[in-house]
Amino acid sequence: MKAAESHVGAWLAIETIGTSEGEAILRMPTRREMGDGAQAVHGGFVALLADSAMARAMGTVPSAGGRRHGFDLKLNFIAAGRIGEDLRAVARVLHSGRRTGVAECRVEGEDGRLVATATASFIVNQPVSQRADVD
Repeated sequence: MKAAESHVGAWLAIETIGTSEGEAILRMPTRREMGDGAQAVHGGFVALLADSAMARAMGTVPSAGGRRHGFDLKLNFIAAGRIGEDLRAVARVLHSGRRTGVAECRVEGEDGRLVATATASFIVNQPVSQRADVD
């Protein structure tokens, strides 16, 4: 498993469609078990896809030797994801600094309709040898 992949991502069959510096596109097939009572994809799965895409996009930009971890996620639902369709997340890095990063994402249905938008903030955890508080 690559560093950008996760066990839950593999379990949900989330696939990286493409990456370039500062961008990532992921796809997630949906199935009946992911639905809510209205036969729409539960928002938690949409959030997981968006978060995964933004983390993958952050992983495509050079960092100052640290590993990035998300600490804030904002998601706006626009339309329902439909059970049985593939959802596509397109993420882009807005800022990648020495200590923090910010990314945005669009989650779309198969027909291109906007399902959700998201933003996330990331902290860069510096290796112990680079921290100012270490003697």
